[in-house]
Amino acid sequence: MQDFDKAGASACARATLAACLALGLQAGAGAQQAQPGQSPQGAPAEQAAAPADTRKVNVNEYIVRGNTVLDAKAIEKAVYPYLGPDRTLADIQSARDALQTAYHELGYQSVYVDLPEQQVSDGVVILQVAETKIGRLRVVGAKNYSPLAIRDEVPALQEGQVPDFNKAQAELTELNRSASRQVLPVVREGKIPGTMDVDLKVEDKNPWNASVGLNNDHSADTKTLRSTATIGYDNLWQRGHAFSLTFFTAPQETDNAKVWSASYTLPLSDKWSLQFSGYKSDSNVATIGGTNVLGKGHSFGVNATYTFDPVGSWYNSFSVGLDYKDFDESLVFGGEGDTVPLKYVPFTLGYNGYRYTEASQSSVGLSVVGATRSFFDLGSSAEEFDYKRYRASPSFALLKGDLTHTQNFPQDWQIFGRGGFQFASGALVSNEQFAAGGASSIRGYLAAERTADDGLLASLEFRTPSLARYLGPHVNEWRLYTFAEWAWLRLRDPLPEQEASFRLASVGLGTRMQVLDWLSGSLDWGYPLKDGANTEKHDPRINFNLRASF
Repeated sequence: MQDFDKAGASACARATLAACLALGLQAGAGAQQAQPGQSPQGAPAEQAAAPADTRKVNVNEYIVRGNTVLDAKAIEKAVYPYLGPDRTLADIQSARDALQTAYHELGYQSVYVDLPEQQVSDGVVILQVAETKIGRLRVVGAKNYSPLAIRDEVPALQEGQVPDFNKAQAELTELNRSASRQVLPVVREGKIPGTMDVDLKVEDKNPWNASVGLNNDHSADTKTLRSTATIGYDNLWQRGHAFSLTFFTAPQETDNAKVWSASYTLPLSDKWSLQFSGYKSDSNVATIGGTNVLGKGHSFGVNATYTFDPVGSWYNSFSVGLDYKDFDESLVFGGEGDTVPLKYVPFTLGYNGYRYTEASQSSVGLSVVGATRSFFDLGSSAEEFDYKRYRASPSFALLKGDLTHTQNFPQDWQIFGRGGFQFASGALVSNEQFAAGGASSIRGYLAAERTADDGLLASLEFRTPSLARYLGPHVNEWRLYTFAEWAWLRLRDPLPEQEASFRLASVGLGTRMQVLDWLSGSLDWGYPLKDGANTEKHDPRINFNLRASF
């Protein structure tokens, strides 16, 4: 027989502190932290370990008492390497540590495994498990969101249950995706002995949001200014449903551009969400010099998105969508015109990922867009597609992508890079083509100055440290930057008189500022290096953008 001493630390206190560390939670006053030179209960730390017991025993079985969350297979896997003859106290302590690790890896950081004082007889060692359950869960500070709904969105933190902190961390991450609500858990030892209490501290904003904007990012042969107005609500029915409505127009001449768009998003589960969206356009917009596109049409669709569990600092989602597009355009060549109506139903498979750390931020978006005439038999005929664009087909496929990366350097310097591409299976109608030029594409050119079936785009910005610190508390951000941008576009199956490929390139300077938390603006001076359809090289252009968000 062999005697073993029982560990003296409070299992509940240890479990509570482990839970705090698991999620980076705040520890309440009841969670006592060990001070230097003390055990978790405050007892003086031993200056030297007791001499190791060199006596050996046969260990034929570990009996684990108090377990309710691990299955027998997981327990056996943890302690099996420490069974057998001639085992020392160190071996048995290693079995305890291995079982403790098994609990923690599965998210049960509030579980503590103890080796009680005992005599080993008949090869049996007893390990005592203390499972600290949640005694009370409260939601505090919620003003615009239902406390009951917030509780329901974190099922891993249920009263009377052993919390799974791996699941809780994922659920809290999903809960905090909303910009108008942030939830911070606070853990403390429970008022009921052997439990822990958790408070979900909520900081929320009014779910109503609105914005207005004004810029001069216009296309050829139209008035200069463009304006947008958006209104939205992020918590319909207290179930996280969200809607938005946007109006885009040319305020100096609304016939140049007039577009209504709307979306409605509803969560189906913690992983799945569904979005309905659509827009109606009634515009007279010149896209390429000499050809005016009188856009009258609408589109509506549905998109389902699945959000994966985070992988390190990466967050990933996959989506599948279907749209119905109906355009009734008139093409005007000089003084003559022709009506070219077109209907089709494309589907989209998409992937989006983003990564955020203190040193950098990255995003990736990839999508495959396809359509076929036979799908639901809703599309226009091959002849109508060919009439709209030479050799265009109702059956087509696209591969599209965009990437961004911001790298932070010492003293707050930044480099920002962006890339985009599109490759098509053949000639495309104008609605699906790749566009380059404008304030959000290649600065120094008019909006959508060049369009084609295939395209590549690259942009690089070198940003100064933020100057906001010199301007007082009302200035949130102000940076200066220089940029260089380039695009290559190619037409598939061009007509003999058409240019098959072309390039745009520019360099320039700019500044971007945010003040009073709600007003932001940017100013860019772009210097084109190549001729465009409507812009001559070395003829600089200034773009501005103002936006107020409420």
